[in-house]
Amino acid sequence: MNPKVDLWVLGLSLDTQLKVQALRSYILSLNKDIIETWSYGMPAYKIHKVLFYFNVYEHHIGLYPNNEAIEVFSNELKSYKTSKGAIQIPIEEALPLALIGKIIKYNIKKISP
Repeated sequence: MNPKVDLWVLGLSLDTQLKVQALRSYILSLNKDIIETWSYGMPAYKIHKVLFYFNVYEHHIGLYPNNEAIEVFSNELKSYKTSKGAIQIPIEEALPLALIGKIIKYNIKKISP
């Protein structure tokens, strides 16, 4: 895990810290080549290029997988607010880790040679 992200997490509320730590661990468990970094002021996960970003806001956790992934998984994302490049998960809801995993695995396939 990345030390800058570790410090950032410490500034979150305890409930949010636990949720974010679970998300970080889950993302890193998806593929041994995923590296956690800090980019555009938020945690980022990459294999040669960025696969996924996320950030914490007052009322939601923003997920930033890329435009195409949001289109591909639009049916599974119907219960969340989305835009061209973002998915908003209300802060009080559980993170849809299985869906996040599917999205990241899709992005991994897209960057594979």
